[in-house]
Amino acid sequence: MAIRTLTATWTAGIGSVGSATAVITLDTDLVTTAPGNTIPIAQVQDLTVTVQGARAGNGTFGKDDFNAVQFYASFPLDFSQPLIGQTGSDGALAYGTPDAQGGAGDFNLLSGSGGAGPAGVAAFTLATNGRNDPSDVLVIASINP
Repeated sequence: MAIRTLTATWTAGIGSVGSATAVITLDTDLVTTAPGNTIPIAQVQDLTVTVQGARAGNGTFGKDDFNAVQFYASFPLDFSQPLIGQTGSDGALAYGTPDAQGGAGDFNLLSGSGGAGPAGVAAFTLATNGRNDPSDVLVIASINP
């Protein structure tokens, strides 16, 4: 078991405004290289997400507002270093590259059903006001130990 606390930040995508910060404590042994790996929220020790400056969906959200965390990479990550920009030895995309197929992995929040909080809509990309109302779209900027 490797319990770590990570801080993730997102910045506004093209045409959007706002930002978000998440502090998450989890067992990093649950992060795999399996595409689409989802960690049930019950296995996350702590999670706080703050959205600010967006047109909708601003506020602070906790574990109870999410169902799971999608967290995987196409290669093993070094959790003692900043995660965004890490690369594998096989020429894989740098971790944090927001591509539609998730080929660089993903770190995302899966909101509870009908939740109005932030929710993943593409690899490394959150909608500030849930999947049903993607008022502003935020793209991952950093994930640091």
